[in-house]
Amino acid sequence: MRLGLGIYSMQSVPQRPDHHVKLYRDLLADAELAESLGFDSIWLSEHHFWFDGYCPADLVAAGAVLGHTKKLRVGTAVMLLPMHSVEKVAGDAATLSRLGDGRLLLGVALGYRDSEFDGFGLRRKDRGKTMDTMLPRLANECAAVDPAVPLYVGVATAVAAERAARFGLPLFADSTLNIAELRDVLAAYEAVRTAAGRPAVPHALQRDVFVTDDRERDWAMLLPELRYMRRQYGAWSFPRERGETMAAYLDRLESDVEVKLKNLVMGTPQECGAKLREFEALGFDLIVCRSQFGNLPRPALRRAIESLGKVKA
Repeated sequence: MRLGLGIYSMQSVPQRPDHHVKLYRDLLADAELAESLGFDSIWLSEHHFWFDGYCPADLVAAGAVLGHTKKLRVGTAVMLLPMHSVEKVAGDAATLSRLGDGRLLLGVALGYRDSEFDGFGLRRKDRGKTMDTMLPRLANECAAVDPAVPLYVGVATAVAAERAARFGLPLFADSTLNIAELRDVLAAYEAVRTAAGRPAVPHALQRDVFVTDDRERDWAMLLPELRYMRRQYGAWSFPRERGETMAAYLDRLESDVEVKLKNLVMGTPQECGAKLREFEALGFDLIVCRSQFGNLPRPALRRAIESLGKVKA
């Protein structure tokens, strides 16, 4: 089982704002720490048009991390492919792969926020067809590079998994999926992959993980950050419906938050390791552990990363 660290978005959140220069410097410091602890990789996220400065250029940030490390792989989790040019992404990825001795990992997905599609002059309803045309072109470009760039497809649904399977591309499964949902996604993938005659490939999984020797202390710190993060992503995924009252909408969001909180893996290195191996048994050979929620205090985050480093030992 390989462990990655992430997902880094460099957000200056309201409850703990920081200058963005510091947030990107913290990313580089955490990358150096992750490399010293023997992590497989570190992963960066991308979103646009959000008030807290959510990282809008994950490949640029990845280049900085590659320049500060020697062995650590660096991935995007995920790049919103319909908002980019295939040729530009492929060219940038090829350059970074050469500069980084083949350590770049490229994760892409179709996106879901209306405001992002609107901001780029795109129609959200076209995103599936857009990915159908972009993915095979990007896959061909990534495979042709020397060193080749591993390409993952971010998924949260069976339909997205089936798209990846048609092209024989590995999954980067979303942290919101529980074990039963992951099994369904993998079953859908395998059915299409087999029918298409594609070879079997190992997959990657994102998971919220916090390793601690004092659950009570750290849960009190984590819960507000987790709620804020899950409300943000929940509001993006499930916008208010026409005619829905604000009270009903907030209740719906809160219900979704409660469901997603159950996916958190929290405990000692031994407890977390046992839980993560359940996902490995499903077919995920790389598990990317998100331990940075919002903008945790630096000492607490460092302690959690160092403890997470013991899981793989």
